[in-house]
Amino acid sequence: MRYLNRFLVLFTGIGLIFLLTNALGGAWEWLWRLAAVAGGAALATAWAVRPWREMKEAAQRIQKGDFAARLDDVTPGDLREPSMAFNAMAERLAEFRNLSEEREARFRAVLAAGGRAIFLMDREGNILLVSPATRDFFPKFRDDAMAASTGLPGLSQLVEETLSSHETRTATLQESEAGRARVFNARCVPLEDGGAVVILDEITSQARLDRVKADLVANVSHELRTPLSAMSSLLETLESRDLTEEQRAGFEERLRRQQARMEALVEDLLSLSRLEGQKAHVPEELVPLDAAAREIFALLEPAAAEADVSLKSEVAPDFVVRTSRELIEAALKNLVDNAIRYNHSGGEVRVRAREGDGEVVIEVEDTGEGIPAAHLERIFERFYRVAPHRSREKGGTGLGLAIVKHAASQMGGRVTVESEAGRGSVFSLHIPGRAKDEPARPGSVQ
Repeated sequence: MRYLNRFLVLFTGIGLIFLLTNALGGAWEWLWRLAAVAGGAALATAWAVRPWREMKEAAQRIQKGDFAARLDDVTPGDLREPSMAFNAMAERLAEFRNLSEEREARFRAVLAAGGRAIFLMDREGNILLVSPATRDFFPKFRDDAMAASTGLPGLSQLVEETLSSHETRTATLQESEAGRARVFNARCVPLEDGGAVVILDEITSQARLDRVKADLVANVSHELRTPLSAMSSLLETLESRDLTEEQRAGFEERLRRQQARMEALVEDLLSLSRLEGQKAHVPEELVPLDAAAREIFALLEPAAAEADVSLKSEVAPDFVVRTSRELIEAALKNLVDNAIRYNHSGGEVRVRAREGDGEVVIEVEDTGEGIPAAHLERIFERFYRVAPHRSREKGGTGLGLAIVKHAASQMGGRVTVESEAGRGSVFSLHIPGRAKDEPARPGSVQ
């Protein structure tokens, strides 16, 4: 209607001008007619051009992202259909834009929920989009230096191979940054448009577990092979008829020692396996620590006498802790056993207990060889030995401190060590809580 009104105004204006020139007449008639024609031409041009100008302005608004632009008044005639088509196109573009924004929001939500480091890349290898978890994994991440900022040297090569071959590639990548040892499973998948998606899953825990399992198999095989070889050799020797009774008795004693070594290893492996697999609640009872320590001393007295090591309990007779008897005795037994094995002739092993900040601290101190500082962080690992050859000579299985660590963990506590080479060691069990004045249950050790 707006353009129709303009046409009526234009037509009326021209008519009035012609009426005025006819009324004036005379010499000025031609001038008035010329002005009327010029004015009419100008008005006609404005009337014809203005709709196209408005359409151009609306198109420019859409080009800039304003999809709300419309031609409000559709003129009749030739411009009616283009104007209606323009408005329909603008409506469709707005719908497509809203749909695209919704899909992008959903896609980003999926990326955020996955907890993985994900890169969306174009065919040139430029990063278009990354998941939020990417920057959590790699705080120094930069879009222009993916491999360098992630610290994964093989990542660029993996992407290049995928983009060039258009085939999915996988690799296990480890950080090159000093002091870190994270491992990632990288999967690069090509896209139809020539780009690619890189997905990184951290598998550090799994890789560490696999390494521990491999080390365990290797260590168990090695630890069993040694006594088995010795037993095989001793049995062959015992088959000889030329041995004296004294020689035969000596070989039989060595055979029994190797058998005992194998039995101790198997028993420690079973104990460690039970501790690692124990998920249920550990039953607790009131355990008198002094009595428990003396029971362990009685059990280990033959080994202490052979090594010329004295055992002393400095725990108060009424010192009682509520915990698992089985776990506390397993931890104490292995700590005292280690303190005997790695002590000096004429040395001592002392057991003490005290109340800490909301916990009971049980200390096992020895006057033995001590542990160099470089080994303190690893001594609780299975089969780890400070001096492997010397440890085997003393008959240890290499599992005692690993059992102590797992027993402490099952009790909700921890184990620590203070040691200095040549000056002995102090191992401390930290167990939550204490029940000092509660009476022991019937059947408990007094």
